[in-house]
Amino acid sequence: MGLFSKKEACPVCGGEVKGLFLVKIGDKKTLCKSCSKQVSMQKSLLETATPEFIQEHLAYRRANAEKYATHRWTVKITSIPGLVFGLDEAGQAIYLIHDDLHVDEENPVVFSFDQLTGYELLRGKKKLDGMEDTGMVVLETTLSALGGIARLVNSDSSSHYDTFHLKLTTTDPYWSEIDLKIDFTDSQLHGLGGFAGDMQRVCQTIKSIIRKESIRYVC
Repeated sequence: MGLFSKKEACPVCGGEVKGLFLVKIGDKKTLCKSCSKQVSMQKSLLETATPEFIQEHLAYRRANAEKYATHRWTVKITSIPGLVFGLDEAGQAIYLIHDDLHVDEENPVVFSFDQLTGYELLRGKKKLDGMEDTGMVVLETTLSALGGIARLVNSDSSSHYDTFHLKLTTTDPYWSEIDLKIDFTDSQLHGLGGFAGDMQRVCQTIKSIIRKESIRYVC
């Protein structure tokens, strides 16, 4: 390919394709920066995605932004590393912001309660909690044990690096399976501004929604 070869136009909008971290779809076509920024779907869908499929998806994302704007988000949890969780209990919806979802605060991924079908929380590869488990005893015990000395001394020297995986299944056409990776240290979990309580609230809220129980752990 010559130095002055004409670059391919975006297969969705016809715009110029330039920049880093652009989204590639089926047939190795690359989206422009503007279209790439709006895409939020599982990677497996991108592998066979056509321009027409992406156009439908971008329309869906615009509708999602409108839906987000119409809700009254009475709960917003931001203390969990890399994750923002919002709840409109009266409107029966939640929203999520996370790097793995490729969204920002202008257009989070919004799910209605009836779209949530499965929940699981893992520490590394070990399951801590699931939609079939009642109460929060297992999760509370695990979060307490992870804190250790960090409950008393909030210092890097006493911190231990760890990872949660918050896994969800939904009926959303673009996010049927979600695996949100949450990296943390135990001092973050229980130290100054620790997020252990909020982690319990988010998990219990999601689980209660799926089990069609009253939501109790969000304040």
